[in-house]
Amino acid sequence: MDFFEHLEEHKLVILILSIILNVILLIGTSILIFMIINQKCECEEPELNCEEKKEIVIEEEPLKNYHVEVKGAVNNPGVYIVNDNYIINDVIKMAGGFKNNAYSDNINLSRHLSDELVIYVYTKDEYKKNTKKEVDICNCQTYDISDCKENYESIITDGKETQTSNESKELNNTEEKNEEVLKLININTASQKELMTLPGIGESKANDIINYREKNGLFKSIEDIKKVNGIKDATYNKIKDSITV
Repeated sequence: MDFFEHLEEHKLVILILSIILNVILLIGTSILIFMIINQKCECEEPELNCEEKKEIVIEEEPLKNYHVEVKGAVNNPGVYIVNDNYIINDVIKMAGGFKNNAYSDNINLSRHLSDELVIYVYTKDEYKKNTKKEVDICNCQTYDISDCKENYESIITDGKETQTSNESKELNNTEEKNEEVLKLININTASQKELMTLPGIGESKANDIINYREKNGLFKSIEDIKKVNGIKDATYNKIKDSITV
């Protein structure tokens, strides 16, 4: 039996083996391709989200520059350029520091600076002559600091700062007055507890006030509260500045 006859007899087996071999090759090729693709994906960095790529840029406001003059008992008197972050202690250091005979107890070294400020450092002998012992800020709109030196004031400005400070104080006073108005007890609407916060008004008188306004109507003026039984001039004088209608 020759080779071809042998193949003819076993062609079915050969066909099956061929199919199995092709399937194995196909599966192996697929696995190999999948592994190559997967390895490539792992090596590549994933693209960042657009939101992640955005950089947050915070714009800082530029610092203001000031010109400050240091005079008197410092090692290097002169005009120095500073900014918002500087305090008096910083500019004193820029001026070479205090001299050995400098008097600095009247200077607030932690104070922030302003434009066109003058800092005058007295010697100890100079300050001994001071009888007023004033350490407030001197406002010198004429830029002649001799008047300030007579009062032994070291921090000298052109008056703008104090004007702003005074405006702030006036605003605070107005706000305090408004708060006082808001704290007034309205005798037409106040509860028993609120009325009892008034001087000389206990639980009984508070109830009398409420009963009176329920029977006779609202008070037309604060003086009408004297119509309530038991509230005389003495009690009225105690509460008149604390009530309203």
